[in-house]
Amino acid sequence: MSANETTGIREEVLRRFIESGERERLQEILRSKLNASGWHDRVKDKCQRVVHESGTDIDKLTVDSVAEQVTPFARASVPEDTKAEILEDIRAFIYRALPESES
Repeated sequence: MSANETTGIREEVLRRFIESGERERLQEILRSKLNASGWHDRVKDKCQRVVHESGTDIDKLTVDSVAEQVTPFARASVPEDTKAEILEDIRAFIYRALPESES
């Protein structure tokens, strides 16, 4: 399979993922699970610590710089079972969405 074919299949699966509403459905499940686990509160606290620790450099602080510092923490603190569940749902969708000749 050529790189162009792979790119075409990837784009088609992504288009179906969005158009089917599956992307929005999984995003809502993820939001709900993150909220229930207290993830939002932990990330908010981390953001506040980053801002507080900037001290006198607060004028130089940007949203991008806070996001850059907080993103690794936020990603690492997503519960493993939540990651696994969402990943399994995405895999199942991809399997269903792939053309028959590709499965």
